[in-house]
Amino acid sequence: MNRTQRAFTLIELLVVMAIIALLLGILLPALAKARATARQVKDSTQIQQVHKGWSIAAVDSTQGRFPTPGEINRMAYNGTQLPGRGNEDETRNSHQNLFSACIARQMFSPQILISPSETSAKMAVCANYNYNAYRPATDVYWDETNFKITGSAAGAITASATSYATMPLTNTVRRAREWRNSINSKMVVTGNRGVKDGSLAASDYGTSKTLEIHGAKDEWDGNLCFNDNHVTFGRTFVPEGCDLVTVGANNIVDNVFKRDDLTKDADMLIQLITAATGPNHIGGWD
Repeated sequence: MNRTQRAFTLIELLVVMAIIALLLGILLPALAKARATARQVKDSTQIQQVHKGWSIAAVDSTQGRFPTPGEINRMAYNGTQLPGRGNEDETRNSHQNLFSACIARQMFSPQILISPSETSAKMAVCANYNYNAYRPATDVYWDETNFKITGSAAGAITASATSYATMPLTNTVRRAREWRNSINSKMVVTGNRGVKDGSLAASDYGTSKTLEIHGAKDEWDGNLCFNDNHVTFGRTFVPEGCDLVTVGANNIVDNVFKRDDLTKDADMLIQLITAATGPNHIGGWD
């Protein structure tokens, strides 16, 4: 006996399509949220890896300090460049030299330095890092050609091989106390970039590309790594539990992206330092 095959009617097909569209509408936002969370967690892990690299290096340091370019590539000793001898060269203490020196010593890879949530085209992995450039006998301690962090006179980043802001390496109370394995749970030493000077002004905050790294539309969210290697994720420039800063007769909250302590420079501060000229450092932002 022949049986006729019954096909879908147009109405049935439209109902199925509507159900699929409804399910996609429910699932896609959840998937997007899951992807964003995964990127944030991976970003947090990368920041911790950078800090762990510094902490491990500090164990081998005679003073327990984190890697410092001016101590790695020192000034001439008795008129001759000698590895490990001579005074610290403060002009070497930019973040470009810091990260390049760490890569040369294989503390971490160039890929670790770019956030998985990075949205700025100015930030890109240094895929052509020259590991063979490391030759202490000829006074070369890192790749000075390919690894770059450059900025404009106004402080805007023009090109960078890292997404992450870090404590400036100027010779200050802040560096003496915290650019070492201090295990201080109240001091931020690295993390996602933030708005220029931690400003909430519309001209700074509203136009900052850093709002797009993790945050919702028009809101900054970011990972901040403290000197005990714990990372917090939040939307504030003034993390809870951190010390207040004394300014004149007042105690104010410590903004991690702003130089609050103008006297001793003992407050928290992370930036992208594009150039070091002795005690004067040029900081970058977006």
